[in-house]
Amino acid sequence: MAISNIPDLIVQETKQLPENLLKEVLDFVLLLKRKNKLGETKNDLSAMQLTELSHLESEFENYKELFPHE
Repeated sequence: MAISNIPDLIVQETKQLPENLLKEVLDFVLLLKRKNKLGETKNDLSAMQLTELSHLESEFENYKELFPHE
């Protein structure tokens, strides 16, 4: 099964479904979209955290030498 045929297959297979099952298909599609968006958001946050960590490490470089604790 070629990837490009999947949307056409989904349409074809759902044409004969009753409306109550079509609503379930729609709910499932929306769930998948939310999960995908959540995954993208988590990836964005992880990237941001790494950037912030790098920034903090550079800000506090030589901290012990500059501010010795006695």
